[in-house]
Amino acid sequence: PRMNDPARESVWLALSELWLDTELVEEDLAAIARTLAISGYAAEELEAIYRLEVAPVVWGNAWVTAGVWDGFDPDWLFEACRRNQQRRRSPWHRLRCRVLRRAMTYATEAHWRAIRAQL
Repeated sequence: PRMNDPARESVWLALSELWLDTELVEEDLAAIARTLAISGYAAEELEAIYRLEVAPVVWGNAWVTAGVWDGFDPDWLFEACRRNQQRRRSPWHRLRCRVLRRAMTYATEAHWRAIRAQL
C-alpha cells in the first residue's frame, strides 16, 4: 500500500469522527459520507477501513468518561491507521478485530449504517 495516500488519510480522519465524544447530527453524517464518496474507495474497502484500520485505533475513546471530543491528532491517527493498514492481512489482526468488533463499534454502528446508506 502507498504510505502517504491523501484520500485514505481523509477517510481515516472522517471515520474517526464517529468515535469522538460528541453528538453527531445529520449534517455531520452527510459530510462524512461525502468525504468517503469522493475518496474513490469501493463500499467494501470503506467497510474494511472502518473495521480493520480506524476502529482498532480509536474505539477506546467511546469507553472513557471524558473522551476526545474536538478531533484526534491527525499525525497520531495516520501513523496508527497506517500500521493497521499494513497488518490487515495478518490472521492475528483480523481475529482480534473480529473478537473485539462489538466493543470497538457498538457506539458507532447506527451512524455507520446511516453513512453507508448515503454512499
